[in-house]
Amino acid sequence: MNTFLWGYLKQIAALLFLLNMLTAVQANAQELKRRASLGIRAAPLSDSLANVYALKSGVVVSAVAANLTASALGIKQGDVLLSVNKRTLHTPAQLAELGQELYPGQPINIQLLRNGKKKSIKGKAVAKPLEKADKADVVYGQVPFRKGLLRTITYTPKTAGKHPAILFIPGFPCRSIDDYTTSAYNQLIRGWSDLGYVVMLVEKPGLGDNMNTPACIDIDLSTEIEAFEQGLLKLKQLPQVHPDNVFIFGHSMGGIVAPVLSQKYQLKGVMVYGSPYRPWFEFATEMFRFQAPTTGKDYVAHEATMRQLHHVMYRFFVLGQHPDTIAAADPAFKKILEEEFQHTGGDMFWSRDYRYWQEIDELNLTKAWAQTDEHVLSIWGEYDFEIVNAEDHKRIVEVVNHYHPGHATFLTMPETNHSLIVVPGMAEGVAQMNKRDLEYNKTHFNKNLVTETDAWMRKIMNSK
Repeated sequence: MNTFLWGYLKQIAALLFLLNMLTAVQANAQELKRRASLGIRAAPLSDSLANVYALKSGVVVSAVAANLTASALGIKQGDVLLSVNKRTLHTPAQLAELGQELYPGQPINIQLLRNGKKKSIKGKAVAKPLEKADKADVVYGQVPFRKGLLRTITYTPKTAGKHPAILFIPGFPCRSIDDYTTSAYNQLIRGWSDLGYVVMLVEKPGLGDNMNTPACIDIDLSTEIEAFEQGLLKLKQLPQVHPDNVFIFGHSMGGIVAPVLSQKYQLKGVMVYGSPYRPWFEFATEMFRFQAPTTGKDYVAHEATMRQLHHVMYRFFVLGQHPDTIAAADPAFKKILEEEFQHTGGDMFWSRDYRYWQEIDELNLTKAWAQTDEHVLSIWGEYDFEIVNAEDHKRIVEVVNHYHPGHATFLTMPETNHSLIVVPGMAEGVAQMNKRDLEYNKTHFNKNLVTETDAWMRKIMNSK
């Protein structure tokens, strides 16, 4: 290569580096604005409702949050939302997308159907409330993510000095960290915060106050992992955090993300609750076989369903086929996809992009845990309807201790379900889960989860 060309290429490389640096600086310099919130949980319009009222579009309001836009406008559970700001609604996902465009004080016009009569409601969007805590400063921050920004919420003890820290990684639903207030997550996070831990939450792409990020329901697993990785990097750099005492807590699918990150970054420890260990194809088969009879389905009828599920999941997970391809192969497969995976065409599968689930199945969790040399706490709830027996959590401990003797501990949380709630039994837990009784969940959070994890973390920090 001649000298002139080599010099030219170096100039181009330097220019590209400067442009990337400028983009990063601009992203960090921007400040995320607080968005408004519709405060609505919606469900698809049923065929029966559509037929009765001759509707071609709309979504049904299944819940209304207090003190947000919908409650201020008088929207009620059971209302059928037809349009928001003249944009017709066909799916709950469209409603969520519209919510991403609202800012406090913005005019809003909603057309709906209530008791068979059309109604127009006008008003202004209401800002999301900010979290507050007695013993901690709740800081709303941000981290760069590709060409956009992700919202972070960090609980920092008011006492001076450096503190141990926890990155909280939730389960698979596309649920904003602003919605944790009424959940067990909030009590767990505040419990740690009250004990002196810095606790960081990271918004998944496409939710909350985020700016210029892809929709959560459209991203794959690697994109979601990348988002939490940005939060972990920020957490380790905070001046209030002791960099040698950083932990991860992964709940459900968050327990799949946790060992992936622990392989890349030096941490003090990793905690997982209600997380599978096996490939998803293998794990989901057992979950389906166990769950349906528990909810009252006939054993023989369910066995017929299971035999069709085997075909569908083999095509989906092993052969890597698109759900539409599977549905086209056999009407029985199409029925299984619709009833068990909420697939009605396109890329959606189990309320996420189908690639998200296929990537989970491809992830070698045995290797990930074997390469995790941090201390590990593997927690199983006795009445977990998702992780139906303790074997997955015990195997995590076996694998970690095989490659790193003495590093992993198994912990059972008696009478506790997947949602960290104390319930009297498995069947009762399922019934309670279906009720979505927020008050019950609030009063039955298993507080021992806070004390047990705190005791384990302090033991690890005090060990040499």
